[in-house]
Parts: sequence; structure tokens; C-alpha cells
Amino acid sequence: MRRRNILALLMAAALCLGLLAGCGSTETTESTGKSITEATTIADLQGMKIAAQAGTFHADALSQIENVQGSTYPEFADLLTALKSGAIDGYIAEEPTAFSVCQSDDTLTFLPLRNNETGFTATASDVGIAVGLKKGSELREQINAILAEITDEQRSALMEEIVSLSSGGEVSEFSVSAAEPENPVGTLRVGMECAYEPYNWTDISGASFGAVPISGEGKDGLYANGYDVQIAKYIAARLNMNLEIYSIEWDSLLPALESGAIDAIAPGMSPTAERAEQIDFTDTYYESNLVVIIRK
Repeated sequence: MRRRNILALLMAAALCLGLLAGCGSTETTESTGKSITEATTIADLQGMKIAAQAGTFHADALSQIENVQGSTYPEFADLLTALKSGAIDGYIAEEPTAFSVCQSDDTLTFLPLRNNETGFTATASDVGIAVGLKKGSELREQINAILAEITDEQRSALMEEIVSLSSGGEVSEFSVSAAEPENPVGTLRVGMECAYEPYNWTDISGASFGAVPISGEGKDGLYANGYDVQIAKYIAARLNMNLEIYSIEWDSLLPALESGAIDAIAPGMSPTAERAEQIDFTDTYYESNLVVIIRK
């Protein structure tokens, strides 16, 4: 997917900030003699303590690092806690997530690796994200037609807006949006973690632009926002349906979908071959580089 120049500039700025801050991290690998802050390829990470979220392609990608001291954590928030405590040297994440995390915490930076070049070997299905549907769902073709309306430029622009919003910036409109239906024909129930910025997160105040109330027992007063939320809003509007967002833990998303408790999932999930054996996926609606978030 093409990215606008501003995203490249932001990445360069983030790297420069890490270097100017003195790169206080002292982790080195005996194989290369490099500090992790000096790493420019995944080959420079051999022997390091690198982690990823369990049950994701990120976890599978750990094996691409030679002699890695790899580990997995059940929730994405656990990775951040482990990194800040020094339990790990870094963790794998998508580039937009790295921007969001590092803009919110100036003690962190990330290694701007490029898929299939300096970084991890990955296919489009590994690093793309798609809407998940129950096997045989009639919504698949309809949603694919709706996603085809969104240009690459709009997708990239929306991500920039969402990253800014998740970091406290002000946003007054999104590049991908549609008017809510006046006479909806039904409700589209979409599940996601609501815990993976900038793709989806929980907004306690509901003050962020475009936030959607989280449905379900015990969720009164909680809102969801993020890239996945705005894509779900657009899809629901174009389907002439109301939207309900459900906050569901990662490991429970597929069972909830298969049971019929929800109609779709949009948790920033890659349409891997293994998952495609259980559920159907739409075409991807965003693709990203995998990077490694580290301490400065």
C-alpha cells in the first residue's frame, strides 16, 4: 500500500528523536556487538529478548530472528509493561502502533524495519488486516464492494488522522466517512479488543472525535475509537445499518463470531491461512510494515 510523504517524515522524525535522546538502552548481542538501538535489520537482533502477542503473526515472526530469546504475552498491553520494566528488549508491532505508542511515551522509540527488505519476511495476508465473517456470510461480497470504494490515499490519510487522535491531537473530520442511515434496515454487530491503539481502543470519556459507544453488559459509559472503528462505521453506514461495537478479548473473538453472538470482527486481524479455515475474510483494508518497539 502506498503511504503519503507525511508518514515517512513522521517515521524519520521518530528515529531521529530516539538518536538525539542518547539511546540510553544498553542491550547488546554478543553475535553483532551492537546495541539494540543501533540495529538496522533483524539480523542485528539475534540473541535479544524480543516478544510478541500470542496467537498473531507477530509471534510466528519471532522465529525469523536468529537465536532470539523469544516470548509471547496474551495481551498487547502486557508487552508494553514488559518492555518498560526491562523484562524484554523489544516487541514486534505494526508501524502505526509504534507511532502511536512512541508519540505517547517519549522513553520509547522503534526500529523502522521494512518488510522483505531489512525486516521480517511477510506476505500481504500476514501484515494486512481484514474484516472477519462467519463462514458463508452473505456480507462478504457486500463489504468487499464497499471497501473497494476507499482509495489507498484515503486509507493512509485515515491512519495518519487516527494516529494523531490517539496521541492527543485534534481531528475534526476523517478521510473515510459516511452519513449515518436515516432508516436503517438492521444492526451490524462488530467485535474487537478495544485495546490496540491506533487500530482500536477504549475511550473512557467518549470525548475523542468519532467515538462509538461500546455495547454489552457492564460497558455503560465506555466508548471505542480507532482505525477499525471508523472502517466499521463506514461499512455499516454504506450497508444502511446501525453499528454496535463489542469489546471482546482476542482469544474469544473467533468463538463469538462462530456462535453468532456478533456478525463480524475487525480487531486489526490478519487473514492468515490458518484463520481462514475457521472463518471467512473480506479483502484487506490496510497493510503495514512490522517494526520493533524498544526503549531509548
